[in-house]
Amino acid sequence: MKEGNNKSTQKLNLKSLLSPQKKITYKLIAESDVKKSKGIVDLKLIKADLQQLKDPPITPWERKICANRLPFSFYNVPCTILAKNILGKILVRKLDNGIILKGKIVETESYLGIADKASHTYQGKVTPRNIPMYMLPGTIYVYITYGMYHCFNISSQEKGSAVLIRSLEPLEGIAQMRENRNDKVHSKSPKKLLKELKIHDLCNGPSKMCISMQIEKKHSKYSMCDWNGLWIEDNVIQEEMKIVECPRIGIKSAGDEWAHKPLRYYVYGHKCVSKRDKIIEAALF
Repeated sequence: MKEGNNKSTQKLNLKSLLSPQKKITYKLIAESDVKKSKGIVDLKLIKADLQQLKDPPITPWERKICANRLPFSFYNVPCTILAKNILGKILVRKLDNGIILKGKIVETESYLGIADKASHTYQGKVTPRNIPMYMLPGTIYVYITYGMYHCFNISSQEKGSAVLIRSLEPLEGIAQMRENRNDKVHSKSPKKLLKELKIHDLCNGPSKMCISMQIEKKHSKYSMCDWNGLWIEDNVIQEEMKIVECPRIGIKSAGDEWAHKPLRYYVYGHKCVSKRDKIIEAALF
């Protein structure tokens, strides 16, 4: 989640973003009082965007499929606790065409906010992109990395913190997931043949998972607690899991201290994990 610090940013009043009330309000800054530059947060646009994120009244069918949705209290915990508690839970995506996709979460990373050098909110940085990390626990934060890959995160209790969902075990809608992955391949390389992707290769990484589940940047700022397009539900099948705690992936530029902190978590021995840490596994088990 590491990024450069070369963007100009505008500070905003975060008190309202962290309010326990569901309704979110912003202290607006008059346009005449702000000298606009690249990267400035336009609070009027943000307020308008959030007003449009409210779902219409749900149908009985939608109410039924959302019955096992995890509540706000599940997300309103410290980031490291959420990152571990979320393992084994079921991520559910309802597409616009009504198709339901499900996968069991098997790998996560925690980003601890303003103190974490690998976090987008390090030192309290605020940009138009990272605002969901300051919003209520359970808020969706999707960003693009390397100019093309989506990464899906969920905000937690601490200021500016979030959990990155790295990998899933596909459970339902597998044919649609394969179609989504192949559509992405064909959009970039039309000559490539359709692949019969193995189940464990569909969601074993942040960007693969987002492609398979059709999770995109436009879904940022929605709440996992009440949006009907994406939520997490409890796993009715009780499973014993051994959890591996190891360093996160791809954050060497954050420095040795943060690059080596054990803030990645995955289910030991699971085939859908993106990358095993065999050294840590040998020491633990």
